[in-house]
Amino acid sequence: MKRWEAWWNHAALAAVSLSGLAYGIFKYWVVSPDADSRMGHPWQPFFLKAHVLVAPFAVFGVGLLLRRHAFARLRQGEQKGRKTGTLLLWLFLPLALTGYLVQVFVEAGTLRATGWIHAGLGVLFLLGYAVHPKRRAPGSYGGNGDDADTVNERLASRAQPL
Repeated sequence: MKRWEAWWNHAALAAVSLSGLAYGIFKYWVVSPDADSRMGHPWQPFFLKAHVLVAPFAVFGVGLLLRRHAFARLRQGEQKGRKTGTLLLWLFLPLALTGYLVQVFVEAGTLRATGWIHAGLGVLFLLGYAVHPKRRAPGSYGGNGDDADTVNERLASRAQPL
């Protein structure tokens, strides 16, 4: 996995997590200064919009993770972080799906249930991401940020026969 991909994932997942948490806090736990308003707090729409706008970056980042990190680790047979990584990937599918569905459902009961499922999955994903090992293995990045496999292939192609 390249360095820019790792930074992209960390930044996008942090932004979507923080905006989602802030939205939930402002929607359900912060009292509105206007008793006649249905909106929980004046900042609530800002955090919802931020969450919806940043979410596609996180979805793209998880796609990068799957291709450049998860599949590579599975092929190498690496055990460290496999349980949390697999859990994160399986949590992400319904998390993304409920994130899209909550924007299109109109019936109040279905919308509320989908919203709570999305929030619960989001918290589980955030906790799993927090405990998933993030330290890179020695030699996992080359000088230009390439995977160790790519660096080894490049070195092997330059080797002169004896």
